[in-house]
Amino acid sequence: MDKPLAAKTVLVTRERSQAGTLSRSLEERGARAVVCPLIAFQPPSDWGPVDRCLQRLSEYDGLLFTSVNAVEFTFKRMEHLGIPVGHARGGSAYAVGPATAEALSSRGLKIGNLPDQYQAEGLADLLNREGIPGKRFLFPRARKAREWLPRFLEEKGARVDLVPVYETRIADENKGLLRKALEKEKLDYLTFTSSSTVRAFVALAGPDTGRLPWSAIPAACIGPITAEAAHTEGFHHVLTAHPATIPGLVKAIEDHVLSSRG
Repeated sequence: MDKPLAAKTVLVTRERSQAGTLSRSLEERGARAVVCPLIAFQPPSDWGPVDRCLQRLSEYDGLLFTSVNAVEFTFKRMEHLGIPVGHARGGSAYAVGPATAEALSSRGLKIGNLPDQYQAEGLADLLNREGIPGKRFLFPRARKAREWLPRFLEEKGARVDLVPVYETRIADENKGLLRKALEKEKLDYLTFTSSSTVRAFVALAGPDTGRLPWSAIPAACIGPITAEAAHTEGFHHVLTAHPATIPGLVKAIEDHVLSSRG
């Protein structure tokens, strides 16, 4: 069986509970995955705004989810409050990409078409085609995230209830693990699945010195927003997955390996 990533060592920076999918995909293709979670997720400090919206699910025309994390935290909170999953099936549920759609489908929610681009702009195009004015959306998401989509929807005449269902923090406890990997491992690729993983890497890796020239290691990014963050943070070689999925990310690395062989 062909192993296109044989002898390649790849750093996986995803949150610990989510790192396995990417690591297994890389290892199936012959790579050695070095797992070093650089971010962690935690509940919001105040559930009040979330709870008030969840108690009124029937009032929304649509539920917007731009990450699997938002799905997980939202439905765990509904379970905690004793709100039946069926209450979320009255309106339309929208997912930014296939992984998020799968997380919703596993809970019995019917998902319509996926956007052409697996990012906020693609979801906006999909919603725009269906009609936005006068609609009311519930948008559970991370506390710190891009403001582009809710702003776009409101400018188009929608009402958006934006509620933080989780918070992302830098996994400071893995600072030593990351620096050890940079010093001891011959890392062929770094993988980033969100802008927050890029920023966490830079914060924990420290200055890009000649001894630790991390900016010279190819940075494989799950989509254009993450790739833009990598460019901004000083990475010299940025690969962008198309589509913005884990399989797309692995393929971006494979394509780069093949092109490097000439």
